Amino acid sequence: MKIAFWFILAVYVGWCSPWQGSGIKAFDDTVPQKDVKSPATAVVADEIAETDRLSKLIEDAVDDYQLFPSQTSSTELLARPVLRWRNTARGQDGEAMLVVWLEDGHPLAMASIYPWAGNLSHEFDLLARKPGLVAKSNQDVIWMPTSAGVDFRKIPNAKVPGASPAARLREMKVLAARFEGTMTGWNAADSDNEKLRLLPRPLYRYQVSPEDVTTDVPLDGALFAFATGTDPEIVLVLEAFGTGSAMAWEYACVRATSGGLEMRLDDTVVWTAAKFPQQSREKPHYTQQVPVPESASVR
Repeated sequence: MKIAFWFILAVYVGWCSPWQGSGIKAFDDTVPQKDVKSPATAVVADEIAETDRLSKLIEDAVDDYQLFPSQTSSTELLARPVLRWRNTARGQDGEAMLVVWLEDGHPLAMASIYPWAGNLSHEFDLLARKPGLVAKSNQDVIWMPTSAGVDFRKIPNAKVPGASPAARLREMKVLAARFEGTMTGWNAADSDNEKLRLLPRPLYRYQVSPEDVTTDVPLDGALFAFATGTDPEIVLVLEAFGTGSAMAWEYACVRATSGGLEMRLDDTVVWTAAKFPQQSREKPHYTQQVPVPESASVR
């Protein structure tokens, strides 16, 4: 009896349902549905396409430059991208890139290439201990710093560089952690002061065999970034420099922004960089602005 009752009730409800005969059909997932994109989906797709175009422009921009270790050299330095970064906190759209230029594996220069205010900014910095490097684009000299880009100093209370590459890498990570970077910003009163984050991995590591060490060639070295998010603001260079018993860990700081900077080692200020550095093609830090084609706009 219970089964008959529920069967009759189900038939009755189905017959009296407001959907019956209304022309409204239930969704049938066996019938292919049209792929209709909403306006919001279309906007997101356009933004992704724009970012892809911009990323391609940044990658291609690396090939626009030819860097040479000296004015008389005809051997180009090797360009190597070491970091892709983004700084949405400052309103930057699109992905940026940090590139280093190498001579026999040793970094002599770097540049951040990023979109800003309708341009691609190419922010060059010299990493060489001596001047002489030349950067060209379409055979024209665009950057030729006349002074050294780094001022190396010995790290106090540092152990003698280890015998193995693995030991030295561990030592460099411990040494890098002794430093603390701060962005003092662009405001006169340092109201935009911001502590920077040490990225956990070196941007780039370079080394030679012990027999190839000279008074100009370090045994080992690495570049570490102190960043806002993933945007490098200070690059810390660590090197096992010197020969024989004179070998020791040395450091140098390199700016990667136009804002003011400060670096501390064991709570002591050891390096500062002023806000808004003078722009000159003869300076170790130089920014070149290149308009972005309309096909890949920058907001």
